[in-house]
Amino acid sequence: MKEEYSRKAVFDMLGQDVPENEMQRAESYADLKLKRAEEMQPENAETYRSGWYRILLVVDLVKQLAFQDFTLALCELQNYEPKGGRQTNANT
Repeated sequence: MKEEYSRKAVFDMLGQDVPENEMQRAESYADLKLKRAEEMQPENAETYRSGWYRILLVVDLVKQLAFQDFTLALCELQNYEPKGGRQTNANT
């Protein structure tokens, strides 16, 4: 498969658009991972530089980062104590 990297391809694979800040974050992580992969396995550098590989990596990172953000938000909610104290199932 010979495909150049494009955000449209990423959006097509995800089935939705992604906000600019989330795309920049995923692309930044992808670039770091690709650089490290090339350093560790220079014999596969051509694969790592291909557009389709970066598309797959960015798609995966968008999902991972969204799940990470969701998990952190849930943790913050768990630590949130509303006025009147923390509500638990025992209080209801």
